[in-house]
Amino acid sequence: MTGHLLPLLPIADAAVAAGHEVAVLSAKDVTDQVAPLTVLAAGPNQSAMVDEALRRTGAHPAYPGPSTIEYFASVRIDFGLDEALAQARGFAPDLIVCEEVDFLGPLVATILGVPWAENTVGAPLPEEFAGGLKQRSLANYEARSLTPAPRIALLDSYPDVLLGQGRRPDADRIRVRPVANEHGGSAYTPPAFASDRPRVLVTLGTTVTVTVPEAKDELAAMVSAVIGAGCDVIVTEGADLLPADLDHDRVRTVGFVPLSKLLPEVDLVVSAGGTGTLLSALSQGIPLVLRPYIADQPQNAALTAAAGAAVAIENPADAGTAARRVLDDPAYRTAAKAVAAELASTSSPAEALDELIARCAQGA
Repeated sequence: MTGHLLPLLPIADAAVAAGHEVAVLSAKDVTDQVAPLTVLAAGPNQSAMVDEALRRTGAHPAYPGPSTIEYFASVRIDFGLDEALAQARGFAPDLIVCEEVDFLGPLVATILGVPWAENTVGAPLPEEFAGGLKQRSLANYEARSLTPAPRIALLDSYPDVLLGQGRRPDADRIRVRPVANEHGGSAYTPPAFASDRPRVLVTLGTTVTVTVPEAKDELAAMVSAVIGAGCDVIVTEGADLLPADLDHDRVRTVGFVPLSKLLPEVDLVVSAGGTGTLLSALSQGIPLVLRPYIADQPQNAALTAAAGAAVAIENPADAGTAARRVLDDPAYRTAAKAVAAELASTSSPAEALDELIARCAQGA
C-alpha cells in the first residue's frame, strides 16, 4: 500500500545521498512509484494479496480489523517470504528499515541476523489492534522455531502536538522530520489560473478511489463545493472523474504528482487524511479540510481537528464551507505552522540515518 511505502523513502534517499547502496524490497508493481530507487521484487502485487485477505476473511484489509491483521501479519509472509529471503540474501544488507506493520521485513532480518529498524506510518496504533497484529505475527516465528530479533530503533515522524500530553514515547525512538514525497509521477509544470483566488489541492491519495465505491462521486462533489466557495482547484485525478459542467477555468487535473511539487502552489489541502498527505501539508504549515474514509484516516482527522489545524467533515458537500472557514480564519494556519515548527525541530532524514548507523555499530 502506497501510504506504507512512501514514508520509507526519505531515509532511503538520505542513504543514497550518503553513498550507501540502497534497494526497496517490495512487489514489482511499486517500481514506478519509487523510481529511481532499485526495487528487489518479492511476492505478488498488492491486489493479489488483498484478494487473498478478502478470501480468507470476507473483508477488505483497508478497513481496520481481522482482515487487516491477516493481510499484514499472515498473507504477506505466506506469499512473499521465500522470494524476499532470496532477494535479501543476494543484496546482503547491513540494515533493514521496515514500516511499522511490515511483518515480513523483521522476519527476514531475524533469519539473516541483520539489524532492523521500524518506521512509523501514522499515529500510534490502538492497543487492541496492535496486540492482534503482534500475536498473529509471532506465529510466523514459532512455526520456524525462531525468536524475533528486537529492533534497534523506532523512526517516528508523527507530531507530538497532535497526540497531546498523554503520549509515552518508546525509549528507542528517533524523531525524524517528514518529507513530502519526491518520487514517481511524470514531468510537472505548475498549472496557471487566470485569477488570484485561493488555490486548493484536492486529493484522496492513491488508495481511497480504488477501494471505497462512493469515493469517486464524493471527490467530484468536493471539487464542485470548493470551486463554489470561491477557490481554484488542483486535483490529483483524471478529468474523467469530474462533472462535465464544472467551470474548467477553475480546476486543473494533474494525475499522480509528488506532493513536493504540488504543495508549494496551494493555500489549503482537502484530503482523506492519509498520514503522508497530512504530514506533508502540516510540515509546510498548510491547514487542511479532511473527509476520512479508511485505515487511520478517521484518527488523523480527529487529532488534527482537535489541534486546530484542520476541519473534519463527513458530507463531501460541506467541503466548500469548510474550506472557506479555514481560509478565512487565520487560527487554522497558525495551528498548522505550530505543527510545522515542531516537525522542523526534529532530526532530518540524514541525521536520523547517522543515528541508525551508530546504533548498528554499537550492536556489532
